[in-house]
Amino acid sequence: MRQSTQKPFKDRILQSSRSKRSRIVLAIDVNNGRPRELTNRATDLLEQTRKSICAVKIGRQTILCIGPERTTELLRKIHGHGLATIIDDKLNDIDETNTAIMRAYHNLGFDAITVNPFTGWKGGLETTFKLAHERGIGLLALVYMSHPGASEGYGQKVLSKAGSKKTKLEFEIFAERAVKWKADGAVVGATRPNIVRRAKEILGTSVPIFSPGVGTQGGEISRSLRAGTDYFIIGRSITTAKNPGNAAEEFAKASVVLNN
Repeated sequence: MRQSTQKPFKDRILQSSRSKRSRIVLAIDVNNGRPRELTNRATDLLEQTRKSICAVKIGRQTILCIGPERTTELLRKIHGHGLATIIDDKLNDIDETNTAIMRAYHNLGFDAITVNPFTGWKGGLETTFKLAHERGIGLLALVYMSHPGASEGYGQKVLSKAGSKKTKLEFEIFAERAVKWKADGAVVGATRPNIVRRAKEILGTSVPIFSPGVGTQGGEISRSLRAGTDYFIIGRSITTAKNPGNAAEEFAKASVVLNN
């Protein structure tokens, strides 16, 4: 893995956000078509929206559909516009596997990757975090997902630690881990502003919140922004719009309204 001399991911995306006057991370999840057609579709979406977004998130399914070479080609174009890139893979395995996957994505050109705190530290994410901090790779901890069934896991009460009788909500423990492990971000669904607010109380200013779920899933930028979201991960509400560029521009304006 190459040594990085870049600023930490958290600083890079903040700089881009201020420059673009946008907190929008475009989710490009194209996966139904031939590799070249999908790559062209992704590139077209980038060109239409690049002035109104601060980063691009790509799902694992897109890479499986277009292949590693086209992924690297796409990432170069994204970086050429001064935008950071995130791979949404939700690392959730033993340390050796997690580290190998992170290396592979970093070599393709990604700046950050999502990880699942449920995996734990020792033998799980410890090596991944240490290498990421050394190499300037951003890690975003999955604290609370945006779909309806997320409450079945992230919202359940569990023992705060082994041997303790005290319980906590699972997502609160994950947020605490994000702070302790010095994550570059925490993913918390915009569909639950009350969860965003509680997570922000734990995360403070050290770990920014990335919120998916705006629009198609029912989340609202204004409510989530007031609750504490720092960046919004938006896919279908932009990518399936009649004019993705205009949709991205409107979301960008709404995402910084509290700063005006």
